[in-house]
Amino acid sequence: MIMYSFVFITHGELGNTLLDIASRIMDIDVSDRTGFFSIDFSMTAELDGMKANLEKTIDAFLEKGHKVIILVDLFGGSPSNIALSLAKKDDVDVISGVNLSMVMYALEHRDDDTDLETTVDGIIRSARQNITGAKQLLKKRELK
Repeated sequence: MIMYSFVFITHGELGNTLLDIASRIMDIDVSDRTGFFSIDFSMTAELDGMKANLEKTIDAFLEKGHKVIILVDLFGGSPSNIALSLAKKDDVDVISGVNLSMVMYALEHRDDDTDLETTVDGIIRSARQNITGAKQLLKKRELK
């Protein structure tokens, strides 16, 4: 069976907050399969140390046989730049634009016996399906 672990690298406490909310909604404990790294722009001098800690965390998950998905908030920001440097490792991928639906999908499918690419595609599809403009949706329903 394939097992997934998730690492959140976000500005502020966004990753921790999203995981906390998702795990409460879903009533699951994921503390042994997640890692958190928050970026504060005042910490730029500490980014190398953070990257080293992040790499240690990822390597520990990989040693357990897990595949690792790193979730970042904004593509091109400091969190994603750090994460992208680690995506070269086998069994590691990075997804940007993290939101609650993505985290819930990831948690729901954390033990699916699917390859990394399929799981990443599912997480991204979930995010896209949950982005909706209310007026556009209502107009579509009125046309039916």
